[in-house]
Amino acid sequence: MKHISAFFDRVEEPKEKFAWLPVKSSFSKKRIWLKKYIELHIYFDETGRPPIQGRSWTLNYTQNEYLLYLLKKENNEK
Repeated sequence: MKHISAFFDRVEEPKEKFAWLPVKSSFSKKRIWLKKYIELHIYFDETGRPPIQGRSWTLNYTQNEYLLYLLKKENNEK
C-alpha cells in the first residue's frame, strides 16, 4: 500500500498518448491527429487548491509545445 504522500505530493502528471481520433491542443488550438501528444493532468493549482469538478485539470500539448513548457518551467525554477 502506498503512503498518502505518493498521491498528494504530485502536482502534475504527464501522459504520452497517441491521437487515433483528432484532439485539439489546449493552447495553439491545432488539431493533433495520428501523432503522439502529451496529456497533462494538473491536480493542484499554484495556491494548492484542487479542482472543483473532477480529479484534475487536463491540458493537451503537442510534443513541441510540451518541450517549450518544460524549458520555461525549468527556467522559472532557477
